[in-house]
Formats: sequence, structure tokens, C-alpha cells
Amino acid sequence: MSPQEFLLLNQPRLSHPARTLYCLHLRRMATQQQPVLINYPELGRALAVEDPHVIGGFSYQVTARQLTQLFDELVQAGLIQLPAATPAEHYHQQYVTLPLLASQAAPLAQPAFAMHTEWQPDHQFVGICQLCGLIDPHYDEEERGEFIAYWLGRPERFATQHQWMMKFVKMLKSRRYQRKQTDTIGYQQTTVATTAQNISNEPSQRALEMIAHAQQLKQQQGEDHE
Repeated sequence: MSPQEFLLLNQPRLSHPARTLYCLHLRRMATQQQPVLINYPELGRALAVEDPHVIGGFSYQVTARQLTQLFDELVQAGLIQLPAATPAEHYHQQYVTLPLLASQAAPLAQPAFAMHTEWQPDHQFVGICQLCGLIDPHYDEEERGEFIAYWLGRPERFATQHQWMMKFVKMLKSRRYQRKQTDTIGYQQTTVATTAQNISNEPSQRALEMIAHAQQLKQQQGEDHE
């Protein structure tokens, strides 16, 4: 399963029966570049759950209308595609394709290679970033160049495209965390310095008491002379 496929299946608005229909049945029936013929009775039996307390009974079953709603969910999520002429009432006896299954490439089957000057992440990079917790997948050419330069100095290291992207994501996360920490420390240092400056510009309580005492003595001395 590709990262993008996992992200679409993990959408909160996608129901569990729709996920089951896709993962356990459509994916099993599909082969790369080959459409799947939808058969409502067959899928209805596959999705049914037997009731252990009732002989021959079911604790969960789907109707033809419910199957149509499940397919609607999968279409809206971008997990399946239908021919343009498909009737809107139902999907029975219609062909569907699984675009992410047809386009995905298994990372472990990719050949390993050494880093080169033209390397860059591919279309799966955004999905990998989201899976790894990197909220912002954008990067600049300076960051990519530093990553390439680092690994060009280690020509003995080989990795697949997927593994290189994972390393790049790890580097981006580390750099942004360090940048965030630096900004936080810099702010704290500025705040402390400003507070210390304000404190140094104002007399302490002890100094104020001494000044008040001196003024009282001066006033008393003036009264004695009079």
C-alpha cells in the first residue's frame, strides 16, 4: 500500500464498511492496469457478518442502496474511478479502476543507487512527509542541495528512492526543529536582557529607602539650624 493510498483510506469521513470494501475486496480483485467488474450480490455476501447467536442469521448486511453509497464514498475519496458514462443510480455490472493501485511502486522493489547531483523527491514525497509528521512538505533548492552534497561525499552508500526520501524528510524535520529551538532561545534571551536592562535602570527598594532616610535627615538638620 502506497503512502497516498493509506492517507486517503485514513480520512475521517470514510466509513469503515467503505474501507473494508476497498481493502479486502476491490484490492484483492484488482490487478495493475486491469478494471474490476462490480457484482452487487457477490460483494453483499462478502461484506455480510454472520450472527453467532442466530443460525443462518446475520448481524450485518448491506443492501444494494448501501453498496451504492459505499462506492460513492470511494469515488469521492479518489480511491476508485468510473467510466464517464456510468449511470448515477448504481454501479452494478460496471467496471471500476483503482488508480493508486495501478500507479504505486513498491519501495522495496526499487533498485538502490548512490546519490547523484540530479536527485529530487518524486510524487510520493508529500504522502511520506505526512506519514512522518512533517506538516509542511515544501523545501527550497538550498536544502535539497545541502542534502545532495552531504551524501555525494559518501559514494559508498546506496539506497532506494523511497529510502532517500525518508532520509531527506528526516533532515528537514531536524533542521526545522533546530530552527524553532533557536528562535525560542533567542526570544527568551532578548526578553531576559530587556528585563535586566529595565531592572538596572530603576533603583532598588533598598536604595529608595536610603534616599528617603537621607532626605529626612537633611530636613531635620535644616529645622535644627532654624
